[in-house]
Amino acid sequence: MITYPFYDFEIERLDPAGSPNEIHLVKILSIDGRRFTYEVHGELTEEAVNYIKWLIDAVVFSDMIIEKSAEGFEVREARRNLKKHS
Repeated sequence: MITYPFYDFEIERLDPAGSPNEIHLVKILSIDGRRFTYEVHGELTEEAVNYIKWLIDAVVFSDMIIEKSAEGFEVREARRNLKKHS
């Protein structure tokens, strides 16, 4: 569960049954009505959640893909629209 002032989060796990890779859609709804989604490849650890909050603080309000790397996290813009918060 993710909590952050002025944002509502909905988490959806995407990885297929039996897959060793975890993929989560973190669907975000802002108090001002903006809706965007981060696709997180890997576990939703405290480190990953803190990175998500950092992206929000950095005003990254578009669909993004987040992957764990040796240096921390890498983020890139999604090439397609991701699911939005319902």
